[in-house]
Amino acid sequence: MKIYLFNPKSGIYMGEDFADEDPKKRGSFLIPSDATPIAPPTYGPGETPVFNIREQRWEIRRIEDLRR
Repeated sequence: MKIYLFNPKSGIYMGEDFADEDPKKRGSFLIPSDATPIAPPTYGPGETPVFNIREQRWEIRRIEDLRR
């Protein structure tokens, strides 16, 4: 199963990976706490997806706003 990684402190998108299947429960996957199966939305130049852990959704932020 494809998962999407984010920085656990900032929520900034870090890339994608694949989750391992749970050896104790066939058909279930082990998803780390700093990853989600929810794909980030499309974003443009000067933007980046940021995962909102509380709301379990991606938000698009301007990179220059994150540097402040």
